[in-house]
Amino acid sequence: MVFIDLTSPAIVVLIIAVFLALVSKVLQRKLVNKEKMAELKKQIKEKQKEWKELTKEGESKKKEAMEAQTEVLQLNSKMMQMTMKISYVSLPIFLVFFAVMGWMYAGQVFESFIPLPHFVGFAFFNPMSWIPDGWTITTGFYKAYFFYYLITTIVLSIAEKGYEKVKKKMELGKEIAEKKAKEAPAEKPAEVPVEAEKQEQKVEGSN
Repeated sequence: MVFIDLTSPAIVVLIIAVFLALVSKVLQRKLVNKEKMAELKKQIKEKQKEWKELTKEGESKKKEAMEAQTEVLQLNSKMMQMTMKISYVSLPIFLVFFAVMGWMYAGQVFESFIPLPHFVGFAFFNPMSWIPDGWTITTGFYKAYFFYYLITTIVLSIAEKGYEKVKKKMELGKEIAEKKAKEAPAEKPAEVPVEAEKQEQKVEGSN
């Protein structure tokens, strides 16, 4: 039997990463109107296309191009305001857990239960340093958290998309069934044979 040490740094960081990814996903579903967000993205895409076409026409359409660009900026601002709602709620939660992880594991190196990319001379503002030169199980909590959180987010996104597809198919099937039920002709009441009806009348009359 394989025993998992729930107090090991890798497991604790994994649990925190999964929990925060779930919190982020729940907040995203609760605080962001997906239909409105999709509509905003569609409008931004259309306005960007319009702006590009107007800029190609040069000075003759300069005013219209500027107006289209302004509308794109306004739509982007609206979309940013919608997404910022999540940050207002999630940021304090994330900071608390990062403070806890920092207090517990700052400066410590531990073994990850899955191989993680190994970087040499990683620098945030140097994209070339983002390319890993291999794999390693030795890590600190920042790196472990980042990749555990990333993997969890990807898995949750795939699961969410699968759920939405299944839900749409079920709703579509239900709509089709309801439509067929409405279009189906109403069943006629069974006709009683004339002789049987006369016989019943005689019996009732004799009574």
